[in-house]
Amino acid sequence: MLTITPAAKLRLRAITDVDIPQGWALRLDTLRMSHNGDAPGIAMCVGEPQQDDRPVEHEGETLLYVSGCVAEAYAGFVVDVEESPEGLRFGVGPPEAGHFARS
Repeated sequence: MLTITPAAKLRLRAITDVDIPQGWALRLDTLRMSHNGDAPGIAMCVGEPQQDDRPVEHEGETLLYVSGCVAEAYAGFVVDVEESPEGLRFGVGPPEAGHFARS
């Protein structure tokens, strides 16, 4: 399963505090298509949780759902957040890569 850093959890909580339609949630899933023919990446979206989704909780509250295929493909990886002049970014990478390498 993916590990979510404390900083990323706080940002995800802020995102989920906005009005998300009833029955929908923040999700990490594969992109439906790749624009350059490479293997599909992952994307954050809002939608109905799917049967194979795995919840990510913080302080007893579900922050987001991770699709089963993303959870398996990125097992052991870390989701982190970085604020830059361009805005807020989430990144995924191996734990040994360090904060900036994941963004």
